[in-house]
Amino acid sequence: MTNPTGSIDRYERLLEVQTLMARVSREIGPALDLDRVLRTVLDALRELVPCDGGCITLFEGDTLVLAATYPSYELHAEGEEVSFARRVWTTMTSIHARDLAVEETAEPLAAKRAHAAGIRSLLCVPLICLGEPIGAMTVFASQPDVFDAEHLLLVEGLASQVAGTIESARRYRMITELEVLKSDFIARVSHELRTPITIMSGFLSTLLSHHDDLDHETRRGMLERVDVATSRLSGLIDQLLMLSRLEAGVVAATVEPVDAIAALEEVRRQSINPSQVEIVCDEGLRLVTDRSLLVRGLGFVVDNALKYAGSCRIIATGNAIEVIDHGPGIAPSQRSRVFERFTRATDDTSIAGMGIGLPIARTLLAAAGADLTIEDVDSGQGCRVVARWV
Repeated sequence: MTNPTGSIDRYERLLEVQTLMARVSREIGPALDLDRVLRTVLDALRELVPCDGGCITLFEGDTLVLAATYPSYELHAEGEEVSFARRVWTTMTSIHARDLAVEETAEPLAAKRAHAAGIRSLLCVPLICLGEPIGAMTVFASQPDVFDAEHLLLVEGLASQVAGTIESARRYRMITELEVLKSDFIARVSHELRTPITIMSGFLSTLLSHHDDLDHETRRGMLERVDVATSRLSGLIDQLLMLSRLEAGVVAATVEPVDAIAALEEVRRQSINPSQVEIVCDEGLRLVTDRSLLVRGLGFVVDNALKYAGSCRIIATGNAIEVIDHGPGIAPSQRSRVFERFTRATDDTSIAGMGIGLPIARTLLAAAGADLTIEDVDSGQGCRVVARWV
């Protein structure tokens, strides 16, 4: 005999779920603010299933980013859930762990860490947009066997409903950030180009108007300033042209044995202040690389060091070239960002630059077979940029 009370309970629960899904659709449908979308989804998760915490993990390329969490999840944001989310992302299959204390999972290390952090049961489902995984959504509880098959279906249903909106909001954020970067880049380029042009125009106007009133030394000094400004303008244009070539993908490498000392001497000769560049290199050292790309790439690194520190040392060994200076250095939190185009590690506008030198250097040296990284200085303040061949 059918239990009418049970049927009524299921019907009421179904109405609650449908009402919740409809409300979430209304709230996030037109939303373009990623943070707002993620908060709404997490609130819906809390109402949908009994849980102590949860999070939404998004993937940027191959990098896993914890995008949003319940407040109670903050203690666990850096470890145990990550492997579950990565497996869900790669397999596009949900994980339902009833008791991490006794249950064998495909990610035993993640399960061990989760259990140690007080997590016993867990659901982790993929976020899929247009057939492609974009991340994972996770809920967990401190007690075993909290989630059943119905809970899994509910969380999967929510994930399928919100994945498209999350991706749209994320793309909108990326476009907005790119627009900000583009505006900042245009302003920076305009400033960088205007400065040498203003210097050249000012001195040349003075020379034309007052040539006969100026002595030889004054005229020579003005012409030297014009020459420096011309070189700076030429260097800026070269950077922009190189950036254009890299965007077009027309930079190709010709790999062959290269005399390291000769190449490094060329880097020093072309630098903005050759007298402040020291070279330490064993006689006869040869690198298997592209000489032209090596010289150009290291040139950007050396000029960057000279701008911020005034001097630098180039140290070449069997498989690496280091550029070391004793300037202000680059904070560990900024070391990956300085390789992003149009990004600088400092807001000091008195130091010339468009934020493309190190990104171009990394691209050129990668084409030459080397990986460019920023590493800790052995002692004291400064910066250590290493091109390493593997």
